[in-house]
Amino acid sequence: MPEEIESHNQNGIPVEKKEDFSPPPFEQKTSRKTPDETSGKIPPQAEFESLKEFLERGEIRTMQKDINRLREMEAQKERERIASLKIKGKEEKEKIITEKKISEAQKEPLATLIPKPPKRPSSFKKTLVRTAFIALLLFFLGFFYWLFAVKKAEVPSEKAGPSFEEETIPLSEKEIPTEPELTIPQSLIEVSSIETLEIKKQEEILYLLPQLLEKTFEDGFFRVLIKNTEKNEILNLEEFFSAFELKAPESFLNKLNSDFTLFIYSDKNVKRLGFLTEIKENEGLTELLNSWEATMEDDTEGLFSTLGKEGPALVPYFKQAVYKGVSFRYISFPPVNFGICWSIFDNYFLWTSSGESIIKTIDKLNE
Repeated sequence: MPEEIESHNQNGIPVEKKEDFSPPPFEQKTSRKTPDETSGKIPPQAEFESLKEFLERGEIRTMQKDINRLREMEAQKERERIASLKIKGKEEKEKIITEKKISEAQKEPLATLIPKPPKRPSSFKKTLVRTAFIALLLFFLGFFYWLFAVKKAEVPSEKAGPSFEEETIPLSEKEIPTEPELTIPQSLIEVSSIETLEIKKQEEILYLLPQLLEKTFEDGFFRVLIKNTEKNEILNLEEFFSAFELKAPESFLNKLNSDFTLFIYSDKNVKRLGFLTEIKENEGLTELLNSWEATMEDDTEGLFSTLGKEGPALVPYFKQAVYKGVSFRYISFPPVNFGICWSIFDNYFLWTSSGESIIKTIDKLNE
């Protein structure tokens, strides 16, 4: 076989040189020379026959197949070589990229690889965080204290009784009670001060008024207001007579104004009760009072026994007296300077429990 000669391609990679499979030189058999051969010329017919015989030889056909087979093997080797070159090129490229990354990583400064320590918070932030934490802790403690202590105490026991659902009534539908405005009648005489007795029932005045008379007063006049707290109003004359069960003629109270001034006159700590009111109808009032005098002591027993009456009148009839042109009628009970005194002065009806108090009242009205 011919010698294999190595060569190199453009990249410097050795390449095997293809073997030369050309047919060996045809050796002509020596034969006996024909007259034409001796003359140096080959007859045309003989040349054709010789060529035909050469082509029909089996060696020629077998050699052609071997050549084709060798060419296919050579092509396969070429393809494998190209594929291996591609793989080697890819691996070399990846190797170059990896080496480049490693070199870049080695060039990176050390400061970027070591993280910096976190910045310490300021003292203000520390104080703020601590304050918020303490406030949150106190809130939770207070909440749990309220939940387990206060709220539990507020929850009513189940044994306390049946529970009822409270019906919510709109404010517009609720009846809002309006308390009547308290009206205080004007005082008909000048007084030093005002004493107020508060009652819920008229019967309460029977023991409240004697308690007031036991109080120490300076000399002078003091007004007494009796306030009914249930009705928020001042007791009038008819209610005063009703509380002490005073029996007056039927038309007597109709002739007087229901607003009256109840007062206490004090002299050296001796207290006497009286009242003053305006007259609505003067006609027939004097005659009515004169006719009432016959039973007036008995009819006013409920009041005078409360004021300290100790016995019946020494003289069982009324007497008349005049002071500064004003006449008044009186009857005396024990103790001294105590009794029933009444007078009609101008347009007023005056009634007291002593002669001295009616005289001082007339002086007060004449001022």
